[in-house]
Amino acid sequence: MRASADRGVGEAATQPRITTEDHRITTGDTVPTLPVEGGGRPVGAGGRALRGVAGALVAGLLVLTVALAGVQLWGLTRGGIGPGWVMLSGHVLAAVAALLLQSAADRVRRPAGGWYALGAMAVVLTTLSYWWWS
Repeated sequence: MRASADRGVGEAATQPRITTEDHRITTGDTVPTLPVEGGGRPVGAGGRALRGVAGALVAGLLVLTVALAGVQLWGLTRGGIGPGWVMLSGHVLAAVAALLLQSAADRVRRPAGGWYALGAMAVVLTTLSYWWWS
């Protein structure tokens, strides 16, 4: 049903007028932003790519940790032992550490942010190397 069908005979359909003055920010207004530490230097394409790859690796480790927890619980309900609590706790600790490093990398706009991203990648690759590839 059209919205105009509900109007009475004497009501006119009007469109709201929005001007640029309605949306102008004055000096007293505040714009909500995420807290970003360390200067306003823009991040280059290499820094964005590094943080993107690190974020993808951290997300993959989180998915792997959740899947591993599911397999552990499934194994316990079926009478088996599953992958083991030591392996699961190692993945949980590594996932938390990598997530904290990646979160710091995303919030810092200076070279330290790149080091945080490299640290997150190192945690993920060390975890995979130790628990899966050795």
